[in-house]
Amino acid sequence: MRRNFVYPSILAGTALLFCLLAGCNQGSPGGPGATSAVKNDEKSQVVQADDSFNLSAPLLPTTIKQGERISSTIGIKRGVNFDGDVSLKFDNLPTGVKIEPSSPKIKHGDAEANVTLVATQDASLGDFTILVVGHPSKGSDADVAFKLTVATR
Repeated sequence: MRRNFVYPSILAGTALLFCLLAGCNQGSPGGPGATSAVKNDEKSQVVQADDSFNLSAPLLPTTIKQGERISSTIGIKRGVNFDGDVSLKFDNLPTGVKIEPSSPKIKHGDAEANVTLVATQDASLGDFTILVVGHPSKGSDADVAFKLTVATR
């Protein structure tokens, strides 16, 4: 009977490891071709839809201390035929935290945008989920969750 309890924990651990290695922090797709995901029957996996993109944020929560500046990146996975620039907007930032540059962009040919998070001395403490929205020049927006913890100095 005990084996029945071991297998689920092994499967859960394997799934977590897969997410950490493969990158499970992808939000909703954007771009002109983002209306649906494409299933590749030969490999039985979901692939990036033609003329669309997905954003990715750090897999683990990012921690910043009050009064600190840290760097981070927002990545992009482009589908075939999607080569446009994507403007980024950060919603739900905690009080006292800002992003520099204020209007970051992932340019054509780039795989990511580098941003700096800046926390004031009195930034709100706690765990936050920031919504990163990617806006292409045409088509729908994409988004991804960015986990942020603001700690004391």
